[in-house]
Parts: sequence; structure tokens; C-alpha cells
Amino acid sequence: MKVLLFLLAVVVLAATAYIAHTVSESPHAFSEDECQKCHIDASENPKAMRTSITTMCQSCHRKLTKNSSHPVDTLPELVKVPADLPLSNGRITCNTCHNIHENRFSSFGSKTYFLRRPVVGRDFCLSCHQTKRSLDSHIEMVSTAHLGSRYTVTDQTRPLDPMSMECISCHDGNIGRAASFNFGEGVWSHDSGSHPIGVNYRESRMRKGGLQPVSMLDRKLRLFSGRIGCGTCHDMYSKLPKKLATSNATLCTSCHDK
Repeated sequence: MKVLLFLLAVVVLAATAYIAHTVSESPHAFSEDECQKCHIDASENPKAMRTSITTMCQSCHRKLTKNSSHPVDTLPELVKVPADLPLSNGRITCNTCHNIHENRFSSFGSKTYFLRRPVVGRDFCLSCHQTKRSLDSHIEMVSTAHLGSRYTVTDQTRPLDPMSMECISCHDGNIGRAASFNFGEGVWSHDSGSHPIGVNYRESRMRKGGLQPVSMLDRKLRLFSGRIGCGTCHDMYSKLPKKLATSNATLCTSCHDK
């Protein structure tokens, strides 16, 4: 018993040291003389900013684009934003989801990227994007969930990108999010055909041909470390049917040359 308690204490101390070390290296550990970069007067009115929150965030996060991040400076549509996720003049900003002065960690000490709740991924998205809880909706969801798997793994040694894992964990008819499953490279079955997920685009082009050079791909079609993911063809914030990243008329020919 004493040995068990000792080992538990060691684990707790190690986790605490890790979190403290990570927090100390946070790029958001601003000094007092840096407050004026964003705030007009942080002591008198912390909410009075020098310019828009989006502009200030993008001054450092220059790679953020409309195609790779949540829409900002927009009014919430079809969602209910809880009180702990603040809006700015009724609009969603970076500050709605992130508190740049408080780097939270999950119960296991993993990063949560300054999110205002100690969860990431789908669990955080559900803070606002709730599914309907009516009986009809539940019946529809259950019937969909038991139609069989739509994703077939072909190589477990080549893991999928995080976005594809999140997508498949909900949209697959057989694999639940809580299941212990190692998502790997595979094939997704659409209603009108199938498409590989997790494969290296350049390798596929060199091996089989029939694909455009990477330099000629539409910028809206993202690759993940050079691999095809669900987010290559789909954009969860797209206004197009089936959340396509680009028009259905040009989507396939953007990659396939015939």
C-alpha cells in the first residue's frame, strides 16, 4: 500500500512539474509593460482594446485563414453560446473560445490551447453546437448509427490527421468516438463511391499518376502533412452542399487530371 501511495505521489508531482514548466514557457506570458500593446488602459477598463480582437490575434497568428479556422466577427447562427464563452458586441471572436491569459489543461495535463473549457475537439465544439434532443432526432441518429461501417482501415501503422479522426468518429456508422480504435490510412465509402483517406498525395501521384502536381491544387483543398484527409474535400464552415471545400463541378478535377 505504501509503495502504491508513493508511486501515485510521484506521478502527481511529475504532472504538476510538467504543467508548471509548460505554463512558464507560454508565449502569452505577457509582462505588465506589454499590456498597452492590446489594451488602452488595462487597469481602468480591460475591455477597451486598441483595435479589433481579430486584428490583434492575427498580428502574431499570421497563418490563420478563413479556410482553416472558425469564423470570427460573425453573429451566432443556429447555435446557443453559453455565458462562459463571451461575445463581443454580440459577435463571435477569437476571445469567445480562447482566454489568452489562462492556459488551461485537461485532467490528464494535456494542452487545451487556451480554450475556455478544459476539453478540446468535438467535446469543446458541443459547447455551442448542440444536437437536437427531440425523440424524432434521437430515432434518426440511432438508425443512422447502426447501418454498418463506412470507413475501412487499410494500414493502421499510418495514423490519420486529427481532423479526419474527429470526422470519422462521428460520421462512421460503426465506430463510436469512445471506442478504443486506432484509426489508420483507409477508404471512406460515400453514397456515390469511395475515396482514400490518409494516403500521401505525392506518393500516389508518382505511383499511379492521374493527379495534378501539388503546386496546381486549389488552395482550398488542404493536405495534412502531405496526406489527404476529410478536410481536403470538406470544410466544416463551408456554405456549399455537403460542406464541400469548393464547387462540386470542379472538386474532383482539381486533383484528378482525367
